[in-house]
Amino acid sequence: MVAKVITVFNQKGGCGKTTVSMHVAGTLGLRGHRVLVVDMDEQGTATRWASQAPDESPFPATLSNLAAMGGKMHREIRSQIENYDYIVIDCPPAVHSPSPSSAMLVSDLALIPVVPAPADMWAVVAAKQLAFHAQATNEVLQVRLVPNMVQKNTTLARETLDVLSEDTEIPLAVARLGSRSAYRECQLLGATVHKISRARDAISEVESLVDEALTLLSERRIHEH
Repeated sequence: MVAKVITVFNQKGGCGKTTVSMHVAGTLGLRGHRVLVVDMDEQGTATRWASQAPDESPFPATLSNLAAMGGKMHREIRSQIENYDYIVIDCPPAVHSPSPSSAMLVSDLALIPVVPAPADMWAVVAAKQLAFHAQATNEVLQVRLVPNMVQKNTTLARETLDVLSEDTEIPLAVARLGSRSAYRECQLLGATVHKISRARDAISEVESLVDEALTLLSERRIHEH
């Protein structure tokens, strides 16, 4: 099986790219798939996250830090594509980084985490333009905005999500991740929220996001045939 490649990117820091990357990858791993996480951030947050796991319970995906490869990273992805079922690429929060463009050359799906707040909405414009540029080369690339750190029952969150849902260029994912301490706690365990007791809501959110991603990837596979 040739791996399906998922890129997670946004030029703005603090939107939760690594949280989304690690939970998509980790959940796929927990479902029995062979998964590779490619850490493209020089800070190595994904790599450090996985390194926190105890030897007897490793993070359920393989980690590879390719930050030094920058815009040439897609070559290494291509060399690994038959070794895994899914490859998840965690891109750095840098406007001028070549990594997202390189990643989307070989990706089937791109996820853009966005916090429902004005500054994040303004910043996502640049990410969308990068996605459009990538789609001009990679015509089968699908892109979704993923609401993250959503504070439910707040007027700001509702109004922001309403605006994002009206975007006809890049659809808003149905799944969304809330603002929950479980997403931070699990980093110390080198795990996903599945390891956190009383994290039922967070687990449900993550599972829904992965289900939605798999549906999109399945639709692409049908289209290819």
